[in-house]
Parts: sequence; structure tokens; C-alpha cells
Amino acid sequence: MDILIAQSPEELAEVYGFRYEVLVGQLGRTYVNADHENRALSDPADRAAMQIYMRRAGRIAATLRVIVAPVPMLPVYMRERFGLGAFDLEGLTVSFTDTLVVDTDRADSRAAAILMTAAYKIACARGSGFDFTNAAPGEVGVFERLGYRSYGANYQDADLGFRVPMVLPTGDLEHMTATRSPFLSLARTMKHDRELVNWFRRAFAEACNSVQPAAMDEEALWSYLTRKLNQTPHNGIPLLMALEYRDAARFLKLATVVKCGAGETIVKKGDMGNEMFVVLDGAVEVRDGDRRIARFGKGGIFGEMAYLNTEPRTADVVALRPAEILVLTQDTMTRAMTKMPDIAARILFNLSLILVERLKDTTGKYVKASETAAA
Repeated sequence: MDILIAQSPEELAEVYGFRYEVLVGQLGRTYVNADHENRALSDPADRAAMQIYMRRAGRIAATLRVIVAPVPMLPVYMRERFGLGAFDLEGLTVSFTDTLVVDTDRADSRAAAILMTAAYKIACARGSGFDFTNAAPGEVGVFERLGYRSYGANYQDADLGFRVPMVLPTGDLEHMTATRSPFLSLARTMKHDRELVNWFRRAFAEACNSVQPAAMDEEALWSYLTRKLNQTPHNGIPLLMALEYRDAARFLKLATVVKCGAGETIVKKGDMGNEMFVVLDGAVEVRDGDRRIARFGKGGIFGEMAYLNTEPRTADVVALRPAEILVLTQDTMTRAMTKMPDIAARILFNLSLILVERLKDTTGKYVKASETAAA
């Protein structure tokens, strides 16, 4: 296993070809910048990026890109999405780590962590005070455990859909210790500007004081969800019906919690998705154009069809007011089926009951509308 940085045009072409093979060929995703004729996937941000890749048995098994630059040198769209106006400190260099692509047939389970650690090392060595990334809803917990925090407004990406901007002050050793970040041992060997960490804690006090469910143990997470739902998750989340406390708590540890601002589009019609969402706090509305289809408050579930089939979303879902959403991905269920098959079976049974009830409701509305039309 070798970790390398692409230098030559041939290496870069191999990286872009690997991205296309995995993301377009294997996963069937669509990208604005995909070059189908040459079977390559890159975008304008690659021009300023370093491409880190893992080679195993003579072939690329995983890739990741890193951009390191002063804030004023970054593209306008990047500064806007990540709210970098607030980070425009004199002489500050920042980094962006994204586009992690892993071929699970070639790479082992350590590939993502190894590449992320390599990216962190490169960013720090080049003077980055803050490393930024963006996460899908189901990935937020993974990045929180690395030491990243959600800190700004979420956004919609033309290729990737709903994204959560996240930031890691590269020298925040206390927070890395609290999250048990795999970066910690490396971070202790490197020089950091302590004043940047102090500035971040003052400027982004809400993000620093915000609860991070991914870092909680099962009991603390259960208590947190109980407070949010105003009842125990047993009673507030239909997916957990008939599960014992310990079993439900184990399953919930596999999930992620995401915060959304009022008016944010959580699900966009036509986007591919494999997540299902449970409203913990606030309310969301399902819309098809100007038509309002449904509204969900605490305990409400949406996105279940794409969760089961990885198919395009059939409607938009918008947060009506600030909300917290529990996110379950297909990977969540796959891990549950491996580690706790009895619990996974009960969850799937409960989901089938929810779908049956929704089908009955839809059918009843259709019959009523038909009878009204006939009359």
C-alpha cells in the first residue's frame, strides 16, 4: 500500500479516471463536469488542488484532494458557500479537504482514515489554520469524530445535493482530545497558532458550544434525543417500536444528527439519495413545486423510498423553521444487519408498517377524490 501525490499529467489522468469509474460507473451518479467520452471526472477546483491517492496492488484504490491557499486566493463560490468572509484574517492560510473516493473492492477499511490523516499533515505543514470540508447528512458524524464542527448555513450542490459545511481548527488539541480524533497524535507533533483557536472559539461560540451527538455514548445520546422529542425515542420514533432500550440505543449510535436552518432545502426533487430522515425538533414540509404534499413535526419520517431503493427524490423537503434531523443511511442499516441482525430485522419490520400506513392513507385520498369527481 503506497500513499502518493499525483504529479504528472499521467497520474492526474489516472486519478480522474478512477473517480469516474467509482462515482459514475459503479455508483451511477451524474456530474455536471463528467467527461463521458474520456471517462474522466474533474472540476475547476482541481486546478489548484493536490491529489492524494492510495495505490494497492498496482492500481488506485482511493483518492482525496486538498487545496491550501490564503482566503482571498480562493474561488468566489467557495468563499460564499463556506462563509469565508468571517475567516478573512490578515495572513491566514486555510485548506479544503474533499472529494474522498474509495473503491471498497480494492481498499481496506483504513483507506479513508489514512488519506484524511495524510491530508491533515499536508495542510498543517503548509500553514493551514483551518481545514474545511463538506459532508452529506449521513457523513456529519464521521467528520465530527475527526474533530470537525458544523458552523454555518447548509447549501445545495448541483452534483451532490444537500451539503453541510464543516471546519476543523487544525490546532484545537482540546477538541480533538474530546472527540478522540485520529489526528490527535500527529497534531501534537506539529506547530500551531494557538491564537487562531482562541479566536475561533470567540467568533463561533455557538458552534463550539453546540452538542455533538456523534461524540456521545449511548446513554447520553438517549437522554439528548429524549429532550429533543419531549418523550423517549421508543415513543417518539416509530422505527423503534417494540425495541428494548439497550437495543434501540445501540441502533441510534449508528445514526447522525444534522441541524437545518429555516427555509433550507433538505431534500431536492430529482436528486439521488439513500438517506431516511427523522424530525427530532422543528418541522418540515414536503412540496412538489407549489403543491404542499405533507408536513412532519417531531418524530415524522421522510425520505424512506430513496432509502430503500437509492432512487431519485420525488419531491422537495424544506425546513419550515430551525430543525434537527436524525439521518439514517443505507450504510447504517448494512452495519446494523452485520452487527445486530435481530435489531435490524425489527427496524425493517417497523419501516414496513409505516409504509403500509402511508399507502393506505394515499389510497384513501385517491378513492375520496375519485368519488368526489364522480359525484
